[in-house]
Amino acid sequence: MKRILLHSSEAGMAAQIYAIKNLVKNKSLNLDFSVYDHAKLLIKEPSRSLTKNHELLICGFEKFEKEFTSKLILKASAMKIPSLGILDTWKGIDRFFKNGKLSRTLTDCLLVPDDICKKYLEKKDFGKKILVYEDFAKKYFVDKLSKNTNFTTESKKKAKLNEKNKIALILSEPIDTPKGTRSLIDLIEEKYKKKAEIFFDELIPKSFTKIFRFHPKEDIKKNFFTKDNLSIYEALSIADLVIGLSSTPLFYAVSGGKKIISLESYLT
Repeated sequence: MKRILLHSSEAGMAAQIYAIKNLVKNKSLNLDFSVYDHAKLLIKEPSRSLTKNHELLICGFEKFEKEFTSKLILKASAMKIPSLGILDTWKGIDRFFKNGKLSRTLTDCLLVPDDICKKYLEKKDFGKKILVYEDFAKKYFVDKLSKNTNFTTESKKKAKLNEKNKIALILSEPIDTPKGTRSLIDLIEEKYKKKAEIFFDELIPKSFTKIFRFHPKEDIKKNFFTKDNLSIYEALSIADLVIGLSSTPLFYAVSGGKKIISLESYLT
């Protein structure tokens, strides 16, 4: 039986791994997981180390300040275990370069989301095999959001919400500003000189039940209505309206046929 180790410490790559886990139907494959930090919120599997029994390492790429992945890739190389990296969005492309120069250890092969990304890296003399792939998370979760009514029904039961409730899901996220990293909620309150609850009461029709969803990096001490027992995809499945800025879950919501409100114009 072939063993594969899937590694992530961040939410974006965790979504890819979660999808791979559910899409793989080949019983001759044994999937192990190396999961740290925010990835643990989605991947509820015991974390394992890379061993000589593994035949492939699949991983994403953390920000430079973490850089655990490079050590793992080097270990795989020393053990002659092939490695496959996944770049799930354009936003992560800057993780390969510092001051315009390639500055990190690379996997043997890299999956990228589109041809533009592939050509950009090839022009940068990336030096590794680059393949365009169909987003695993989009394929798996968008099907659930747009076609799987049982998934939505079960998610509403888990949230202890009435099936007839219309749900507005508000996705907050940390945002890099000249003053440091700020919460979307804080920026809205600062710009509009009112509490976030009032801002969203005015934005969203009163017929909707509002559920707030915060990023793990946000330290929100105010008392917002949340459903933290739901995974992000369960939360998206029950939403009739999704409000956010530019996060990957907002993209999945659009792809899954959800109505959205982008807050981009409200903060510019």
